[in-house]
Amino acid sequence: MRYAIALALLFLFAGACGSSDDALPSPAPSTPVPVPWLRVIPSDDGRIGGAPLYIALGDSLSAGVGASNYVEKGFVGLVHDKLGPEFALLNLGIAGDTSRELIEEGPLDRVIAEIEQRNYDDNADNNVTVVTLEIGGNDLLDLFFDLVLPGRCPSVSQGLERPECVDALRETLDAYEPNLVLILDRLHEADAQLPIFLMTLYNPFSGGASPLLDEIGELALEGAPDTPFLEGLQDIIRRQAEANDVPLVEVYPHFEGKAREYIASDTIHPNDTGYQVMADAVLAEMREAGLLD
Repeated sequence: MRYAIALALLFLFAGACGSSDDALPSPAPSTPVPVPWLRVIPSDDGRIGGAPLYIALGDSLSAGVGASNYVEKGFVGLVHDKLGPEFALLNLGIAGDTSRELIEEGPLDRVIAEIEQRNYDDNADNNVTVVTLEIGGNDLLDLFFDLVLPGRCPSVSQGLERPECVDALRETLDAYEPNLVLILDRLHEADAQLPIFLMTLYNPFSGGASPLLDEIGELALEGAPDTPFLEGLQDIIRRQAEANDVPLVEVYPHFEGKAREYIASDTIHPNDTGYQVMADAVLAEMREAGLLD
């Protein structure tokens, strides 16, 4: 299963071989999550078709991988609970999805279809009312298979010195931004007034056992001065949130220094506590936007 955070990049710079204490631990296998899934809280007619709809769009974080109960304890389920009993939920978080796969393999099309069917019919009570969006970590997975496992980019210092490593990361980041732009453009084209809450990622190693991995996570997500990567994945997300005038949910700062508290045993995904922190960040932005009291 592909992980929602930039696992491939972290492997890329940490190295796949050797016995260093800073070597990345092998993530424990996660329980497969069946997605997409519907969760209907009874409304007046008890049907998803007659209820306002919250759609979660993303990867394994939206799917709830790492939670003790992915439906009830993932951030999506927790947000759904707070939206109120009249809301239904369509969770389109697909574990392993990249931004390209979200576009090309169905989830984005499904969201657009729901918006077009609901938001322009004669029933104002069944509209798609809110969307959460998190995507990006899996875009870097190919780097793991192509560069790390063969030992071509075995460490931070060596990776930054080797053009093939630098170029591969640059190409991956450069490909991500137009995908995110397209996702946001299509959602806005479907309904320009639809609230879309775009989420940053987090560093799963921040405050964990390995300072080296913590540093690697910072480079992947936030960039670093005096390197070819002055910007990381987060900078792209923040830039596009501002450019598209969508609320930005800053998950990243809440996880700084909290790996031992917020990260599940697979070393990548949140545990129940971490998902509650993510949900609280989303809900705070929803309150700021006037969607919640």
